[in-house]
Amino acid sequence: MPRVTVVMAVYNAAQFLRAAVDSVLSQTWRDFELIVVDDASTDDSAAVLHSFHDPRIRIIRHETNRGASLSRNDALSAARGDLIAIMDADDVCAPDRLGRQVEYLDAHPPAGLVGCGIYDNIDATGAVLYTSILPHDNETIQRALMERWCFLHSSIMFRRKLYLTVGGYRAAFEPVEDHDFVLRIVEHSQAHNICEPLVTYRLNHSGLTVIGHQYIDQLRAIAIRLARQRRSGQPEDLGAAMPQIASLKLKRKSARGLGGVVQQLRDSSYAANRYYGFGCRELCAGQLHRARLCYVQSLRTNRMFIKSWIGLALSFLPFIAKHVRFVFRSSMRQQNDPAWSRSSTQANSGHLTSVAHGTAVQ
Repeated sequence: MPRVTVVMAVYNAAQFLRAAVDSVLSQTWRDFELIVVDDASTDDSAAVLHSFHDPRIRIIRHETNRGASLSRNDALSAARGDLIAIMDADDVCAPDRLGRQVEYLDAHPPAGLVGCGIYDNIDATGAVLYTSILPHDNETIQRALMERWCFLHSSIMFRRKLYLTVGGYRAAFEPVEDHDFVLRIVEHSQAHNICEPLVTYRLNHSGLTVIGHQYIDQLRAIAIRLARQRRSGQPEDLGAAMPQIASLKLKRKSARGLGGVVQQLRDSSYAANRYYGFGCRELCAGQLHRARLCYVQSLRTNRMFIKSWIGLALSFLPFIAKHVRFVFRSSMRQQNDPAWSRSSTQANSGHLTSVAHGTAVQ
């Protein structure tokens, strides 16, 4: 019986899947199984998966697309390890990720869940855009989770008995099903983030990054409201929440014509503004190359985002950028991201400062 089960949900991730699986198979901790659920991918994901000949890999294939939550739940149901590690199909693990997390959980029995407290955010080519830092101690995490997300989901490892206690992911909460799941986990255990770069997170401007922030915030607010009910000793009123969730999803799915165009413009502007804010943070820290990459990603999302054109131009003019970067500080701080107050130089040199009220990129 393996000590650790790594769970990976895959849907049309062929471009990055090999690197993700390789990073798991290359772990220094060897006592694990990798359960991959191919959620009816229509690209070459299945071929990539079957090209690996490693007995530690178990593949589950869905004939119809069921979503990330149900895919992970299928893997969790089949898991044999007493520790579960989540891994996304486009991210990359550090070689010692599993070993460090097993070591931490073994040394801290009250902790039931542990994540990665520092990680690089990369683009499709693997270039680092910026570095995020998350709160690491249980007290701060417990408080922050009642306001915002503060984990890198593809970095978490938790005890299987907690999954059996709270149940799996709830598909109704996608794309914030990770927040809802962890909120239920931490009601039964402590949670921590190891301040080490154990996972690299790939930002995709055509993926979840461009989902409208209003929609995400509304779903998150419902998950937090249910958590408050549970923490106050009351049963969660999920029955009352479901019609509200269904209404939000129907409204978003049924947007057509002018309404659909407005929704797409709002989503792309939101994503462009987030990349712009990340670029502003790098510009203020003097990391002009990283700032340039962030502004480029912003413009790929929305070419009409004028502020990113200005930032991009300044990233090629270090003397001017140095003297006007104070203008960008307000934009830097507005970003709902864990690393908004970190210094790039500090992060790169290893002198890390935890940010108490952060949230990971969705």
